[in-house]
Amino acid sequence: MNWTKRHDIALLAAMLVTLLLLAYMSMFYIVLSFDVTGWHAPIAFRIFFFHIPLAWTAYLSFGIVFVASVAYLRTRKPKWDVVASCSAEVGVLLTTLALLTGSLWSKAEQDYYWRWEDARLFTTFILWMAYIAYMALRAGVRGDAKARVSAVFGIISFVFVPLSYISSRSPTSLHPTTPGFFPPQNAVTLLVGVVALTLLFFCLLRVRAYQENLRAQLEIIKEEMEESN
Repeated sequence: MNWTKRHDIALLAAMLVTLLLLAYMSMFYIVLSFDVTGWHAPIAFRIFFFHIPLAWTAYLSFGIVFVASVAYLRTRKPKWDVVASCSAEVGVLLTTLALLTGSLWSKAEQDYYWRWEDARLFTTFILWMAYIAYMALRAGVRGDAKARVSAVFGIISFVFVPLSYISSRSPTSLHPTTPGFFPPQNAVTLLVGVVALTLLFFCLLRVRAYQENLRAQLEIIKEEMEESN
């Protein structure tokens, strides 16, 4: 099935509806009064329903970088290089937002924005820096080697994704964990958040891929005009 403008409109509409639903549910539907030992900021708990989906979609985006990079090295098709580079850019944006929302939640809950000894914060920061380095590498390498070198770096950088995910189980982790009892309303809201942010990711990925394809077409036209002159 070919992707059409109608599919883009449907994706955009679904994203907007679920984001609005998430905003409503996080304000009026969730339960803030359930007993959570050691938690002190129930109002700031609303950030949880954005922070967790942001982190999930960041991991998803870097997973797509990994898959697209492998696909490029196997097929040498430029479309996979475009998918990998655009997904990395969106992933860096989502990771930035996840770090910001996490810091705000941590300040309200634990009275600090950042602590380097927190294993989750440290490994997520390294993950963020790895994909910023990926983007810098793409900007610095020219010619045919650009896509190949970027693909190798994108594959290697993926190792930080599982490290970031499992770091919350480290003895040095100070990261808040979800309570054993989670009201059904909160679980549903979290699910809506994951769906909403996943749809947002794919919308942003589509936009960036479209821009990159236009840029590539303009480069081809420019080269043909220069050759004709």
